[in-house]
Amino acid sequence: MSTNYELIKDETITKKVRYISFMGNLQRYDFAFIQSEECPNKTIIINLRKNRFTEITKEDLQDRGRIEHIFQETNMEADEIRNFLKEVL
Repeated sequence: MSTNYELIKDETITKKVRYISFMGNLQRYDFAFIQSEECPNKTIIINLRKNRFTEITKEDLQDRGRIEHIFQETNMEADEIRNFLKEVL
């Protein structure tokens, strides 16, 4: 291995991954949820259909416009996702 860089950190962390697909009134949604013990109140959510992701807490769902922006969804689709996330987070 080349030594052109100084390695600052290299660790392996066990994470819990949950895959959920659901059919809303407007479209189908496929998500992966990643949680770790280091930050139990934060979840990484990956929209598998659009290859977009965010790190979010349940309180962040109150922030209007966040889901719309990050997942590039319409207001109606974002409301559907937001209501779903309130139940699973």
